[in-house]
Amino acid sequence: MVFSSAMTSFRPRGSGLSTGAAWVVIAGLVAGEGLQHGLGAAVRAMPYAAAACVLGWVLGWQPRVDVREDGVLLVNPWRTITVPWEALVQVTTRYALTLVTPHGRYSAWAAPAPGRHSVFLAGDNDLRGLPRGTFDAHRAVGLGDLPSSGSGGAAALVRARWERLVETEALETGVADTTPVTVRWHTTTIAAVVGLLIAGAVVQWAAA
Repeated sequence: MVFSSAMTSFRPRGSGLSTGAAWVVIAGLVAGEGLQHGLGAAVRAMPYAAAACVLGWVLGWQPRVDVREDGVLLVNPWRTITVPWEALVQVTTRYALTLVTPHGRYSAWAAPAPGRHSVFLAGDNDLRGLPRGTFDAHRAVGLGDLPSSGSGGAAALVRARWERLVETEALETGVADTTPVTVRWHTTTIAAVVGLLIAGAVVQWAAA
């Protein structure tokens, strides 16, 4: 198979800003605790604050969709799913960008579908240049496929690369059933959050 070496990553708009803002708020809360109750109180709050910072990163900045030469990588808060192009049979966007394979349906945390109010903001220009797979038999586009939305923007990237591979015959067909999808749990991140929460509880118990 021959693939383009380019990789495109999709993240929600403002994910970096929201993550940074969350960290600033957490730091402010810890500082406020120290000013109100003393340095010891701030130190005791640190494990919980660290857990909140990790969660802010996990939920805000970490999630993304990587459209790669060998398939699509869905980086979600607690697990990463690798869907090879050969395993992909459908792309849907009803609730979020969802990759459908014979082995299951895998949704992207980073690409949720928009609220219904978004349809009123969409114009004809938004529908130009979209991959053919975006449209149904009546040339209609679902709300979740609007390119201004997270699900639609990510789906357009996935469909464009997928269609190009099919058109150039660079994709082996008929092997979806035997092509595995890889799911990797973020065990280190999960352990870090749980460990920090336990440490916070122990510190609070010891200080009681």
